[in-house]
Amino acid sequence: MELDEIHSILIIGPTSSDKNVDLSTALYDTVDILHQLGYKISIIVEDPTSLLSSGDFYDKTIVEKVSGENVLKYVQKYHPDAILPTVGDRNALGIVASLNGKIGKTRVLGPNYAASLATFKRELFVKRLTKANLPVIKFVSSDDEKEIYSFIRSIGFPIIARRRYSNRHSSGWTNINNLFELDNFMAMEDIDDTKIEIERSIRGFSEYSFTILRDRFDNSALIGTIEDIEPIGIHHLDSNLISPAVSLNDSKLQRLRNFSIKLARAFNVVGVCTVHFAYNHVTNESYITEFIPRLSEETKFLEYATSYPLATAVAELCLGYHLDKLQLDAGNSFNGATEPFVDHITSRFPQWKNDKQRYLGPSKTSNSSIVVNGFSLEEVLNKGALNDKLNNNFERYNELKKLDDDELFEKIIHPTNWMLDVLLEALRRNFEKPVLSEITGINLPYLAALQNIIDNSLIIREGEIDGGNVERMVEMGVKGVGHSKLLLDSPDIVTKTVVKNKRAVSVANNQYINHNYFVTSGISNELELSDRKKIIVRTPIITSKTDIMIRQFVLFQLAKSIDQNGLEPIIIGREPWNSPLRTRRKVVEIDDPHMEIKSLDLIDSDSILNIIDLSKNMVDTDDDRVFQFSAQEIKNIDLTGNTTVKIMVISDGQNYLAPSVIYRGKRDGHTYEISSVNNFMTVEDRADFAGLISQELEKDNHVDIYNFELVKSNGHWLVTKKYRGMTNDIIRHELASSVHVIDTLVKLLLGNKIGSDLSLEDIFNNFDTKYLLTIDKKRYKLLDKDEIQTKLHELRKKE
Repeated sequence: MELDEIHSILIIGPTSSDKNVDLSTALYDTVDILHQLGYKISIIVEDPTSLLSSGDFYDKTIVEKVSGENVLKYVQKYHPDAILPTVGDRNALGIVASLNGKIGKTRVLGPNYAASLATFKRELFVKRLTKANLPVIKFVSSDDEKEIYSFIRSIGFPIIARRRYSNRHSSGWTNINNLFELDNFMAMEDIDDTKIEIERSIRGFSEYSFTILRDRFDNSALIGTIEDIEPIGIHHLDSNLISPAVSLNDSKLQRLRNFSIKLARAFNVVGVCTVHFAYNHVTNESYITEFIPRLSEETKFLEYATSYPLATAVAELCLGYHLDKLQLDAGNSFNGATEPFVDHITSRFPQWKNDKQRYLGPSKTSNSSIVVNGFSLEEVLNKGALNDKLNNNFERYNELKKLDDDELFEKIIHPTNWMLDVLLEALRRNFEKPVLSEITGINLPYLAALQNIIDNSLIIREGEIDGGNVERMVEMGVKGVGHSKLLLDSPDIVTKTVVKNKRAVSVANNQYINHNYFVTSGISNELELSDRKKIIVRTPIITSKTDIMIRQFVLFQLAKSIDQNGLEPIIIGREPWNSPLRTRRKVVEIDDPHMEIKSLDLIDSDSILNIIDLSKNMVDTDDDRVFQFSAQEIKNIDLTGNTTVKIMVISDGQNYLAPSVIYRGKRDGHTYEISSVNNFMTVEDRADFAGLISQELEKDNHVDIYNFELVKSNGHWLVTKKYRGMTNDIIRHELASSVHVIDTLVKLLLGNKIGSDLSLEDIFNNFDTKYLLTIDKKRYKLLDKDEIQTKLHELRKKE
């Protein structure tokens, strides 16, 4: 079945960019299944904190810049049988393209040389699709101004353009609507080794993406579809996304599905391939705009929406498994050719750091996103993009109401991140839906859903709720977001808020139980819980990619530890978490954007031992079972120094451990952080740190995590910062130390104790053999004890 000659695999990991946070669980699932199947795995990665505790699976971890040069050095030194780039970012495909003919007998699994190169070389992409009779947009890449203007005359405006630099980076796409805008773009400062790329703009077309799995025997399956509510011309990740694509009828869906499979065949992609389409519903024109032959943000979203274990399947397909004979682990088989059927809608809407309007274009500007589920378009829009609790939509409504029709029309023509609110206001003023659809490219089903939301708001406002409309309103998620006191008080059984199972018909295996639920409205509750005692973990709204990485790491450690200690972990989140497959069958996940689960009494209070709150909002403060995990600042003294330490402390209320001490030194214009230096501390430093910590904890008598920052001033250590709970350093502390603070915390919450009368060696004890060196928070190195000793000696000589 599998490729017998493959025994050792080098994984090209993601770069240190925060854009790659969605690959962390995919990476864990990938190396987990490879480890279970008996492969020797190595990884080259820039930031080891992105590995989500998968470090135990690796034979070697190389912390270097993820580049073709470093990958080639590794191949020439260790001669792995294969390279797997599917869990790297776009940079991994560039590396594969650069290694053609240089790596001897080492194989590339998944995307081959041609597929990888075509993601960067538009000319190759267009040529290969044209040869395969697939629809593609005309394109030119040139540094010849006459050639560029001649091409534009042949296709006409509007167009999109960008500068492509010799190092594969680009300026990002720019919309150009007329000759004046083109002249301004061309007049921008020129740079050597730069080409201008021009292609026809298809702004106003609908945008879809299809994700296909394919094995080396040419068997394929459609795993899921995604639709952008806003049209092409807006960056894919700044648009509100819907899965499945609800505006495609069956004939259109099958047409695009066939194109996707044909593209995967044209490039001989084995594994995963996400294909982007532009579709004009008036003329029935369709074009393939790009393809992604690797795991990505979209596959992560689809894995959550469909419950299909994508990362695990992709790893096995790359190794030669048949699509219908995959394994969830080293023992349980499943039929991966079973295409998922979902009975619900999943929506992903972008988030920005401030509430101001911003114009949207081909370049991504959003910081993060939130995902919600429902049974209708109205429900997911009410829960997500039009939810005042998350997006301040009421303030948007008040601002837009002040505009006259011409000013509002300007907002429709030039879309902003308030587009759905703008359309709501336009519909309130009786703008015609077909005209709005033609101008914006937004399909009529979404405009009809917005009209229904307006009509419902009027019914609620005027109190005209009766048996004839209450069920329809509940279907639209009105009860689910708590808009109406009338509905909340209604005795009608359909207004009950319940929890529904989000499991799709995804795999032909009864043993794959995905405990994934979401809060909606209806009659029957489907929440399934064991008779084990429970620890509930509440999670926050995510505001940045850094927050997501920290939350993923903490949730995984908590869920794993709670389960290992014999309890049932229940994760209740405002933004869902797609946990690694190993945990997904043990943890109960409930997507609850408005924390309604608190008032539903669906979880027996007597079965709950503790509630761990990561939400950054103090709730249930009168419940002594609640443990506030997010950081609360206790002390902050404005004192800086060239030498500082960060100490994580875990306390049972009487005694404490300090298993991770991070050394930080500023030397020669650079900042060095070494984790964890417990084994390199002097006796005097240990005594000083212990005395200061004991003094700070003198009045604290509860189980807690603390983070201290100490500064060395005039030869003495001073405590300048003290936090109760988790800080952003949690990943560095947890990965750097062999003593896992999060697991220790769970044990202490269950009543275990830290020993009394511990020696200084016991308090600061760990068993580390590798140490993480960070330079300027950008460059990372994993060093052994001797290497760290040398580096510390160099830094201390300069104190």
